[in-house]
Amino acid sequence: MFNITNYLKKFANIESNLTFQKEIITKTLKELCDLDVIDFEIRNGTLYLKASPTVKSIVFMKKDQIVAYLKKNFPQGRIGDIR
Repeated sequence: MFNITNYLKKFANIESNLTFQKEIITKTLKELCDLDVIDFEIRNGTLYLKASPTVKSIVFMKKDQIVAYLKKNFPQGRIGDIR
């Protein structure tokens, strides 16, 4: 018999994974760039920043370090680029 609870568990896991991924990225940006809260979106392995040009410049100057840190410490996140 079809159980709706088991079916909906798949979607709960997706949401918790996205929340965990955002927490890791926020923590990384705080450690490497000393930035508290940045609004961003993740699409197709690319991190899109929704911030002021000043904040984006700070992040872009350390882009290689951030991407390397995320690949090393969070391989399942698959962040390959920052825009």
